[in-house]
Parts: sequence; structure tokens; C-alpha cells
Amino acid sequence: MKTGLIKLGLSFIPEVIMVLKGGFPKLVLLAEFTGSTEEEASQKAQAAFEDLKQFNLQVEIMQTPKEAERFWTMRHESFNILRKHSGKNKTSPFIDDIIVNPAKLPEFMPRLDKVMAEYKLTYTIQGHIGDGNFHIFPLMNLHNARDRDIVMELSQKVFDLVFEFGGSMSAEHNDGLVRTAYLRQMYGEKIYHLFEETKNIFDPKNIFNPGKKVYGHDLAYIKEHIDKVY
Repeated sequence: MKTGLIKLGLSFIPEVIMVLKGGFPKLVLLAEFTGSTEEEASQKAQAAFEDLKQFNLQVEIMQTPKEAERFWTMRHESFNILRKHSGKNKTSPFIDDIIVNPAKLPEFMPRLDKVMAEYKLTYTIQGHIGDGNFHIFPLMNLHNARDRDIVMELSQKVFDLVFEFGGSMSAEHNDGLVRTAYLRQMYGEKIYHLFEETKNIFDPKNIFNPGKKVYGHDLAYIKEHIDKVY
């Protein structure tokens, strides 16, 4: 086994026994509570614990930094473990930074899951639920022409859904090549035209990062770039 997997497993004894019996949970939510005093923070955590009992979930309260670090290890190592144990498929971050209003998540997430299910992909979602920001990493083999086509199809469907809910396809990261083609749809013609004017003022010869942010709106340009890389 890889070091990351061993480290994660050792961090979760005896919780690892539960995993072996029932499988990995589909969702893990980590929450931190703050207060003016340790007692105040503890009271907030206990109140959340009581509220969650109605959902019949496994909930644990970690009282010390050492205890909490066990669960943060899971968060930090999960991406590496997924990447190292996926064979020819690799994590493909092309819909990796979406964000919607957290109040809309109960409606948004089932519809997102339905879109992802169309392609029968294995994927992981990491993110910050309090902000409504999610990083989706499908496992794909981009040396395969069909998988490269899925990048284009799935991007459009996911971004259409995000825009329908008034969200953004870029919350923490830059737009880059793979999202530039959708900026006009997200911002509208007026704002997108301002992007073009700004580019023309500071880079009239299109020397810096060609095809990013502006003048890369043709989906064929993105597909050509992906094809060249893979």
C-alpha cells in the first residue's frame, strides 16, 4: 500500500474498523466552531451534535487539536490517494471550482448528481459547504478520445446548471483555458466586452496567455488544446 493510505488508516483506528464493516461513507463533513472561550466553542459544537441526532448520522466531537488532525489528515490525503490508486484514469479538474448560494444546495446538489450520473464517472467532491464552493474531480483517461469529448459535454451541462442557480464556475481558481469559452455566457455581452477592451489596452498583440479570459471563446479551441496535450 502507498504511504498516504497507510497514514490515513493508522490515523483512524478504531474508526477504520467501522469502515471495513460498512464501507467508506459517501459524505464526510468537517465543521469547526469558534468562540471567545473554549467553553463557548464547545457549547456550539455540542448544540450542533444534538441537532444532528435526528438524522441518524455518525457524529463525533474532537476536543483537542491532535484529535482534529486525524480528520484533517483524511481531507488532505484523500486527493493523493484517489490519484495514486486510479490506474490509467487520472483526476481531471475541469469542473473543479463551482459555487452556488449555500441556501440553494438542497435543490442544486441532487440535480448535479443526476448530470454526473449520465456519464457513469467515478468522481470525488471536496469543498467548502458554508460557501457553496465545490471542487469536483472526475477520474478519466484523457488519452481516450471519448473521455476528451466528455470534458466538453459535461462542462457545458454542469456550467449551465450552475448559471441557472445564479452561481459561478470559478470561485477560488482562475478561469484558464477550459473555462474561458463559458465566460460570455456567465457574465453577458456587456461585461465580456469590457474584458476584451482591457486585454486590448494592456496586451494589444495578444502575447500574454493567449486564449485565456478572452479570444478563446470557441469550444473547438479548447478541444484542440486538449487534443494536443493528450
